[in-house]
Amino acid sequence: MARHFKKRPLVPGRPAIPGQVGGHGNGGTGGAKNPRATKGRQHQLTLATYNGRTLRLDEHLAQLEVELGSMRWHILGLSEVRRQGEDTVTFKSGHLMYFREGDQPSQGGVGFLVHKSLSDSVLEISSVSTRVAYLVIKLTKRYNLKVIQVYAPTSTYTDEEVEEMYEDISRALHTTQKAHFNVVMGDFNAKVGVHISGESVIGPHGFGSRNHRGQMLVNFLEKEGLFLMNSFFKKQPQRKWTWRSPDTMTKNEIDFIMTDKKRIFRDVSVINRFNTGSDHRLVRGTLNIEHKFERARLMKSTLRPNLLQTVVGSESFQLKLENRFAVLETTIDADIDQKLDQMVGILRDEGTKMWRAQNTDPGTADRS
Repeated sequence: MARHFKKRPLVPGRPAIPGQVGGHGNGGTGGAKNPRATKGRQHQLTLATYNGRTLRLDEHLAQLEVELGSMRWHILGLSEVRRQGEDTVTFKSGHLMYFREGDQPSQGGVGFLVHKSLSDSVLEISSVSTRVAYLVIKLTKRYNLKVIQVYAPTSTYTDEEVEEMYEDISRALHTTQKAHFNVVMGDFNAKVGVHISGESVIGPHGFGSRNHRGQMLVNFLEKEGLFLMNSFFKKQPQRKWTWRSPDTMTKNEIDFIMTDKKRIFRDVSVINRFNTGSDHRLVRGTLNIEHKFERARLMKSTLRPNLLQTVVGSESFQLKLENRFAVLETTIDADIDQKLDQMVGILRDEGTKMWRAQNTDPGTADRS
């Protein structure tokens, strides 16, 4: 069942007590500044994905919080949580955790840990299956961010079961609460390798070789219009691998962060110093979302005229815009964001009127 959240004040509490959950405190581990406290109209967020192998005991959660205390983070996606049931809990530190168990007790499962500075911005947190969880964060009145966490079947499972997981991801993308920005991340148990000529979803900085499950992932990325962000940032080979075999001889990149808006990412990197005893390494992505820039892109994409609109009626369209914008300039009390919204409304209104005029049958107009 989806958890929907309303804005709620923090309740004063003690500093975090390792291993204990409950309450909604204001102490405990740091690691992040409030993302709303950035200069200008922008959000600077840090997302990470980690297969900790197990978070079954409260001692495991305590160790996780200790490691997080020394790094910057806002949202941590978790694979193989191995906790029983499904629940949303708040640590005494104020951080919010959601988890859902895997197909079998104390195996698999996915979840999230949301930093206390962002917990009041959570609109929804839930899952579509035991392998796919999702989180919706409110950034502004206009924009939401959806983060999807994945734990893919290992090589012992069939391709049909892997395809079922990808269908679950598609459901999380398209049938849950909509968002302007979408991020999919997790342990995909797939090796994508380096870029192959003609691929737009894979960047120039891949790692290793591609296997069959890696090609399945690339096919999914192309289908959904997602970009594998690990491959778009140049790193040394020792900063690329995310999983190491028990004998330490084999190192693969199988944990990924991907998005439908690659422009919002500033970096994706493996964090070597983060260690809770897992054979995986944490992958962290840094986002910088500039809302005025996004609005400008939205205006450009939705209002770009076609050839007919450019040639026919352009002078009258321009004149109407000039007249309405002249009136708008007299409203000196409105702030810049309000004026921008009004400008967008004027452009859409006049653009719609022109389109209707150009696409109306004169005979039909006479009969009405």
